[in-house]
Amino acid sequence: MKKKERLLLLAGILLSIGVLIFSVWKLRGIYGEYQEGEDTYEELSAFVKEPEDTPEDETDEPEAEPSGYLQIDFAGLQAVNPDVIAWIDIPGLSVSYPVVQGNDNAYYLHHLFTGEYNSSGSIFADCHNQPDFTDQNTIIYGHNMKNGSMFGTLSNYQDQALWEENPYFYLYVPGKVLEYQIFSCYAGYVGSEAYTYAFPRADDFQNFLEKIRSYAGYHVDVVLGEASRVVTLSTCVSSRRDYRYIVHGKLAGEIEN
Repeated sequence: MKKKERLLLLAGILLSIGVLIFSVWKLRGIYGEYQEGEDTYEELSAFVKEPEDTPEDETDEPEAEPSGYLQIDFAGLQAVNPDVIAWIDIPGLSVSYPVVQGNDNAYYLHHLFTGEYNSSGSIFADCHNQPDFTDQNTIIYGHNMKNGSMFGTLSNYQDQALWEENPYFYLYVPGKVLEYQIFSCYAGYVGSEAYTYAFPRADDFQNFLEKIRSYAGYHVDVVLGEASRVVTLSTCVSSRRDYRYIVHGKLAGEIEN
C-alpha cells in the first residue's frame, strides 16, 4: 500500500472515531437532559397527595369520575414558580404535571417548571388565554418526548379503545377540579382551527366546534353548544413537523376539592 493510501485510510479511521465519540457525547447529553427533566418533575410529586385506595367496582363500565381526587399543594408549587395555574391529570396516559402560563409561548418550550433550561420544557397554557380556563377554547401545549414523558403519549388517544376506558382528563385549580370529556382526537396542521382562542361572533364558536368535531378519528356522543368550554391539548407529531396531535375536551363538571 502506498504511503498516500495509508494516510487516507488513517484519516478515514480517525474521522470515524471522532464521529463516534461526538455521537456518544451527544447521546449522553440528551440522556442527561431527559433524566434531569424526569428528576425535576418527580420531585414535584411531593406537592401532590394521591387519593386513598377504594374497593374496585367489578362492573366493566368506565367510570365517569375517578374513585378519588388528587390533593394539590398550590401554595407550595407557587413558592417554586408563581406561573403555575393548574395541575393536569390524564389517567388514561398516566400524565400528571403542573401547568404554567408565561408571558409568551416560547419560554416554557425549553424551560422546566423550576426554571432550568431543558429540552423537556413544561406543560403550559397559551399566553393569550385566561388563566382560569373560562375561555371558550383554552390551549395547553406539551412536548412529544421520545421517552414518553410530558405529552409523549398523547397520540395514544388515536385508539378508540383507550378513549372508551378513559374518556376524561382533569385540570386541578385551587379549590376545585375541572373535569373534561374528550370528544375529538386527530392529527392536524400547525395553525389550524384548533388554535383559535378568540371568537368575535357567536357563530364563529359554533363553526369552530363543528370543524374540530369533523376531524375526529371516531365519533363521541357529546352535546356541544355556545355555552361549551373546551380545552385543547397539543403536541408534536414526530413524523411531520407541520402537524400536531390534538385532543379536545369539553368541560363536563366542576368538583369542589
